[in-house]
Amino acid sequence: MSDNESVLIYGLSTEGYMIASSLVSNSIPTIIIDEKLHLATEITHDIITNYPTATEFIEAESLFRIKPEKDVVSKNKIIFFTPKIHNYDNLNQTLSSFSDLSKGIEKDSIIFSCVPIGYGHNNELIEILERNSGLDSQKDFVYCYVPLKPRTTSALCVGISRLDQIKIANEHLKNTNIKYSQISDLYLSELKHLEYISSKYSAIISSSESMKYIKDFISRKDLESSSRGVKYIDDLSDELYDVKCFSSSLDSGEPLLYILSGILKGIEYYSRFFITELKSFMKENQLKASRTEIYLSWEIDKFEIRGDKILLHDAILNKITDLVGNVIDLNDYLSNNPKRVISLPSSEKKQLLIICSNQDLQQLDIINAKKQDDIYLLHANTICDR
Repeated sequence: MSDNESVLIYGLSTEGYMIASSLVSNSIPTIIIDEKLHLATEITHDIITNYPTATEFIEAESLFRIKPEKDVVSKNKIIFFTPKIHNYDNLNQTLSSFSDLSKGIEKDSIIFSCVPIGYGHNNELIEILERNSGLDSQKDFVYCYVPLKPRTTSALCVGISRLDQIKIANEHLKNTNIKYSQISDLYLSELKHLEYISSKYSAIISSSESMKYIKDFISRKDLESSSRGVKYIDDLSDELYDVKCFSSSLDSGEPLLYILSGILKGIEYYSRFFITELKSFMKENQLKASRTEIYLSWEIDKFEIRGDKILLHDAILNKITDLVGNVIDLNDYLSNNPKRVISLPSSEKKQLLIICSNQDLQQLDIINAKKQDDIYLLHANTICDR
């Protein structure tokens, strides 16, 4: 990479902004494109210092100098594809966003796709790029598959379309501080990704599924403490996006498809199990729906690449609302509180707090330290702790 060669980040996501920040910290000119507004902003040291996260940057985006997307893509040959995919149809949104990008790509470009995608779909992206740009994948550009772990710059795997270009890809990835073990061909990288996802979720779902057969909470707690530990719904949904990508790409009858379908069913059944446990908990504690307000504490990054956690959060919120009616997203409430006070408001109603992640436990400690009266507490984890 020459001293004045800039890098383009296509997609204003948490992960994309983290990559941009790393590049700028390494004194590499960097431009980021908001894929929804189709506007580009040059990221500077001052910007990453004053706005260290994507959320803070997006809130202040109108303050920065911007220019149209079409004036930027063709002038940058090092591109990271990091859009937010927050749609029930992940594949079509990914293909559409990549198609928009590919229309401006020039010869000798290298494209790093950081969006998780299903088995064989990287070839589909390459075909789109060839069709829209008129370039030849064997000689005119390099395509790399670099799916990142949620909200990090750690790669689950790295694949490349041309093995003779591994050295160049390594140099560019080094500048981003993306962590990875090695670069392989695209086919092998997809299999590594698939193996990681199926192994991770098989363990989690087998544990959560066994818990629903144990009606006694104390027995569930004893069993879980001797196994793999408690997992929250946040853990179950962290890479749900990836599971869906692969389950929609494998052929019918494939053994791995049965595993992934079972994982998806397990997550769906857990949601039902939790609502059943919530009803039981309210009955045990004589909490009437009309006299109870529920606070759902689930801190969600609304700007990460994967959007399935947001979709599951909204679905759970709607199910609880159907049950009680008076349900408040605690993190929305706290962010709208001008004094940023971490506490529940005074109320004549009974208050039930639902914890959805380990991160939210820290918030609970602060609330408990400030609140005089007891609040009812239920954890949205594999044992429905209380």
